[in-house]
Amino acid sequence: MPHEPVASSEPPAPQVARCANCGTPLQGPWCHRCGQEAHDPLTRFRGAVHEMFENVLHFDGRIWNTLLPLYTRPGFLTGEYLAGRRVRYVAPLKLMFFLAIIAFLVLRMGLELGPPPVAVNGAAALFARAPDAAAVSRLRASENANIARALAQPGLPTVARAPLLRTQRQIDQAARQRLAQLAGHAAAPASAIVAAAAPPPGAPVRIEGPAPAPGTHPGWLLRHLRQGLQSGAQHPRRLMIGVLRLLPQTMLVLLPLFALVLKIAFPRRLYMEHLIVALHSHAFAFLDLIVLAVLGMLADWAAPVVPLATLLGWLGTAAGWWLVIYPLLMQRRVYRQSWPAAVAVYLAIGTVYALMLTTAIVLALGVSLWH
Repeated sequence: MPHEPVASSEPPAPQVARCANCGTPLQGPWCHRCGQEAHDPLTRFRGAVHEMFENVLHFDGRIWNTLLPLYTRPGFLTGEYLAGRRVRYVAPLKLMFFLAIIAFLVLRMGLELGPPPVAVNGAAALFARAPDAAAVSRLRASENANIARALAQPGLPTVARAPLLRTQRQIDQAARQRLAQLAGHAAAPASAIVAAAAPPPGAPVRIEGPAPAPGTHPGWLLRHLRQGLQSGAQHPRRLMIGVLRLLPQTMLVLLPLFALVLKIAFPRRLYMEHLIVALHSHAFAFLDLIVLAVLGMLADWAAPVVPLATLLGWLGTAAGWWLVIYPLLMQRRVYRQSWPAAVAVYLAIGTVYALMLTTAIVLALGVSLWH
């Protein structure tokens, strides 16, 4: 008679969770073999959104653990990184590049959103075509009346008021410039202008030929740079945008050079340690530039509200001084120096770095003028 199978009294073995990517048994929320996270982002909408931003920014929540100590505690992040406590913070190279990109975008936005060089409604062009002072006065009164009506609207927000006041100042400036031009033309008679333009009797006649091709005449370089300087003087905002476009490349050169300067000043430390100091110090500089640019734009928009504009101005001044004081405090904390030694080395390194930065900016300015 066949024996019936006896049911086992032992509980079934628990099912081992495995990595969906490589099949390795999981021992935590991450696979120790391939590094993939255990949770499935497709099961919840929140997980899918988190996965999307994580893949784009690669920061998770570490960015919030990094920015506050970076700005308020000089040298803290560098000390944590050199001590091996790194998982809670964004890596120095990634942090520096992220803040550099944001800083350049904010600075460029500030330049592009700044007061336009020409008044709205073609006022500057109308002033340029005004034949006499009376026409200039009529145009000025008409444009200012339009702005006055806009400012008198009830409930006009401060954000809209600041550009109107700025445009009013531009209209007054354009009118004054046209009046000065008309006064200058009136002071110089037409006969004097013709006499000055005519060559003196017996002078050799100079016949201008076709312009030489670039590189075939010794003065072509100076002529090209002179034209670039004139264009930059007429369009300073465009020139600054061109410089900002080249600054990321210059930072790639300045970073290792600055770390080399630190290596010369502190030869007992490894070069990579100085490179981490350079990355964190430049990351702070970009973060402070972001703060300065945002405060400047807010102060510009809040110009009609005097108390708020004053407060923003004081905050901007404090952020500017923090940009100077921060490297000294960071250097003293990382390299553990006394105050006299820290100040002396800080002044020496600051002088060298100022020369390097000035050279880089001049080169970027020259390339921008060239193009």
